Amino acid sequence: MAVGIGLVGGGLVATTSVAVSAGLLLLVLVVLGFAMAYLVAAPLRGNRTAPRAMVQVGEVYRERITLRGSTVTFAPRSTLLVREQLDDAFASVSEAEAYVEVGPAVPPAVFEVEALAMHRGRTAVGPVTIRVEDPFGLLRIDRPVVAAEEVVVVPASTPLSAMDTGALAGAVSADEGRVGQGGSADDSELRPYRPGDPIRRVHWGQSARRGELHVRQTTQAQPPEAVIALDLRRESYQRLGRDDLAELSDLGGDQAFEHAVVVAASVARALAARTSRVVLVTDDLGGATRHTGDAGGLTDVLVGLADVQVRSDARAVTDVLPEVRGRDVHGMTAVVTGHCTAEQAAELVSSTSGSSRGILATIVPPEPVVRGILDRGGWRTLVVSVPGTGVTR
Repeated sequence: MAVGIGLVGGGLVATTSVAVSAGLLLLVLVVLGFAMAYLVAAPLRGNRTAPRAMVQVGEVYRERITLRGSTVTFAPRSTLLVREQLDDAFASVSEAEAYVEVGPAVPPAVFEVEALAMHRGRTAVGPVTIRVEDPFGLLRIDRPVVAAEEVVVVPASTPLSAMDTGALAGAVSADEGRVGQGGSADDSELRPYRPGDPIRRVHWGQSARRGELHVRQTTQAQPPEAVIALDLRRESYQRLGRDDLAELSDLGGDQAFEHAVVVAASVARALAARTSRVVLVTDDLGGATRHTGDAGGLTDVLVGLADVQVRSDARAVTDVLPEVRGRDVHGMTAVVTGHCTAEQAAELVSSTSGSSRGILATIVPPEPVVRGILDRGGWRTLVVSVPGTGVTR
């Protein structure tokens, strides 16, 4: 009995000793693996180089990732998995991951990424991560080496016909003649200062006499300018009279609105080549009016179009336009919308009475009565049909 108990006890001790030894060995391997992985990953430095931070839908976004390892002689040389994180707005053209070699006496590793821009908006690329594994296969580390960066995807353009381009040019020419009537630098009217008026127009002498700031409202010839007003109301892009399949697949009007954004971008690019300043005006949350591109740059307008969203509570364009003229914007107006009713056309003409006329760009052909109202009001009509209408321009 005693011999049997001794043998069993000895076996348990021996078994426990093996388990403890195995555990200690595993712990040592993990610590060594962590140390080696840290030795490789810690000194890694990377940077991202991209030609531009703005890309157009349908264009290829390109960037180059450069990784540099440790310069210490005894540092290990390793092959690492590098991965770039891409948002849903991009479709990868080339592999967004690759194995690169880093270490002492090894030139910087270069990893190039190409992705096709699919959707407009503000998106992010990155972070760039590396995967480090220990030699024993017990430890795996995914470490970011390059931070994420914002990329703006602006809407593409749709080709405008010669007739549409001629209509835009005619509207600019007509407006240029209208603002150029009258004559000298002394021909001016004074009005009270409004927020947004440039300081250069302040008439300091009259302001001192009248006790409040007044600005010159000159009638001398000025470079042509343009305002693009985009309709954000969801109801303007629903029930457009398209074929049944197109209507059923776009009950919310989102696809039609995206087409209108492309039309607005096309009009903006065409007007930027003919005017000195292009401003995008849209309704903003809380009943405010959003102005984009007050500095006159086309890039700002395109970035603004990357941000716009269709809304059910958006105000009508006729409620937004009166606020534009108080910001020293003198020029033609291009309104981009889904469909326009006779009542809306009449409101549009009356809201711009006495100021420059312009273009109504729609994505479905307006009714004859709407065209008549606009024609009598001095407006030109431009139609860039949304798919599913069965109408060609």
